[in-house]
Amino acid sequence: MHKDGAPQPTWPYWILALYTLTAVLWLAGSERLLLQWAQDAAQVARWKDAQGYVSIFLNALMAGWLLRRLLRAEAVRRADVLRRAALRRQEEERQRLAATVVDNTIEGVIVTDANSRILSVNAAFTRLLGYTEQEMLGQTPRMFKSGRHGQAFYEAMWDSMQRTGHWQGEIWNQRKNGEVFPERMSLSAVHDSANRVTHYVCMFTDISAEKAQQQRLEYLARKDPLTGLDNRAWFGNRLEKALETATAKSSQLAVLLININRLRDFNDSYGHAVGDQVLCHVAARVQAVLRPGDLIGRMAGDEIAVAALDLGSEIDAAQLAQRLIAAAAQPWHTPDGMEVITRVSVGMCVFPQHAATAEGLLQGAHSAVHVAKQHSGADAWCFFQEDMTQAARQRLELEARLRQALAEGHLRLYYQPQIEIATGRLMGAEALLRWLDPVEGLISPARFIPVAESSGVIGPVGEWVIREACAQGQRWRALDLPDITVAVNVSLHQFMLTDIVGSTQAALADAGFPAAQLELEITESALAQQPEEALQVLRKLSALGLRLAIDDFGTGYSSLAHLKRFPIDVLKIDQGFIRDIPQSADDMAISAAVIAMGHSMGLAVLAEGVETAEQLAFLRERGCDQFQGYFCSRPLPADAFEALLRQSREGPLVAIPCA
Repeated sequence: MHKDGAPQPTWPYWILALYTLTAVLWLAGSERLLLQWAQDAAQVARWKDAQGYVSIFLNALMAGWLLRRLLRAEAVRRADVLRRAALRRQEEERQRLAATVVDNTIEGVIVTDANSRILSVNAAFTRLLGYTEQEMLGQTPRMFKSGRHGQAFYEAMWDSMQRTGHWQGEIWNQRKNGEVFPERMSLSAVHDSANRVTHYVCMFTDISAEKAQQQRLEYLARKDPLTGLDNRAWFGNRLEKALETATAKSSQLAVLLININRLRDFNDSYGHAVGDQVLCHVAARVQAVLRPGDLIGRMAGDEIAVAALDLGSEIDAAQLAQRLIAAAAQPWHTPDGMEVITRVSVGMCVFPQHAATAEGLLQGAHSAVHVAKQHSGADAWCFFQEDMTQAARQRLELEARLRQALAEGHLRLYYQPQIEIATGRLMGAEALLRWLDPVEGLISPARFIPVAESSGVIGPVGEWVIREACAQGQRWRALDLPDITVAVNVSLHQFMLTDIVGSTQAALADAGFPAAQLELEITESALAQQPEEALQVLRKLSALGLRLAIDDFGTGYSSLAHLKRFPIDVLKIDQGFIRDIPQSADDMAISAAVIAMGHSMGLAVLAEGVETAEQLAFLRERGCDQFQGYFCSRPLPADAFEALLRQSREGPLVAIPCA
């Protein structure tokens, strides 16, 4: 095989020349030999004919051999030409594909000569840098320098290029519009066969978004995204370091936990966007009154923690708490001009008097703010004391015992009679939960109900109460006792956080108790907190056919616009408005107004906590429908109430006094 343009092989010509010479010698020599060997002319003629035939035969063989060699050589040449053409096409295709890939890749690509003069760039490069290709051709990449790197950076880059022929790393460059941005760049040298550098090829990726995301993640690892304060983890980390410094300097440090009161009310009333703005407002105001070096962070939805460093005494912490309360109370105005004033409670825990660790200080401050809210309410502050921790431990212990009591059947229902005022007859009973502990005896609901609500145990406990009330009501019906309504209190947590509709429906079905004889009592405060959600639940409960009552009416500050939409059957006047009748003219006026309002809305009205004949006489005069309280009876166990039911067959249980 030979390269295109090379001289053709000469061997066929040499063979042809040699053959011709041999043929000439043969013809000449054979003539002389014939003349010597044969004298007869006829014989010579025959030999000449044979000689001609031999010559023709030999010529044919030689021609055929030469033709075969020539055809084979031509076939080899043609195959070589086709192969080389295919290789050229493949190479051209590879170059075309490579050019297409380079032009369409999202990475910027630039090629320079050995003197760093730009020879070509791809479309991504022009898009990312903002220059046209014509503006860059013949220039050097120095036109993209950002000014963020010193001479040492570039010297290290080219030192790597000289040693390895390659450099890879991050670099800041500048677009045509002056914007500086980060790149991840790979720079390589191209060498010829003599190992001389002929070109440089650079590829880079714009990592601005990646850097921004990295900064965002780093920010979120340390900061609360809403307020910009330290988050819980980062605040704890900084607090631990502050404790190390305080220990070394033998100085005092206080952690103050700020609880924003009624932040959830802002969310429910005006939406979470407004609630978030209120939180940011409080955070900014609080941060503004801190001293340089003090720490601040957001612990939870409505809690902000402050670490006051280098305190002289606990008085300094108390004064700071007062400043924080005053700062948080600065008004904030909604976009529509309404003024919002927030109130906070502050709990304080001091190092080293109260706790020696970051976790201990935060826990102590949490206990203190809980006490401040319970006993003093808004704008109150309180220091941590050991009895706060003890109280928390007792709550946890009581929670565990309550779960065990539910599992082992130590809970009981007592029933307080509900009397029709017009006739004095027994009309219903309110089922009241009691805990009969085997060791301690009866435990007050005021003691365990708050624990049940805060721990979530109220869910299963509330379901048990409804099931037991329905079952007991059905047992009385089976004894052919007078039909009464059994009323059950429903906790706010049970009402909003459990499937109260499903559990009530199941309890009625399992007991066979008529839905019309079951009454569920929901506190007014529960309805006021989330009126729209409450409305949906009440409608589903009403569809079951049971009665619905608003308990403790007058204490929840619910909107009458919402109230009239609820499918309510009974209003229960809170005992706080009954207790001082007839001494309190205000309570008498409020009670009379509630009775009138309830009747105007087509509702029955029941007064709670009636203890005297004067109170009952007043209610009778104002047209109140029913009452319950010690004037008739204390809450009774099921067997004692059964006896009362039997007694009610004989007539009124209560003699109703005249006003």
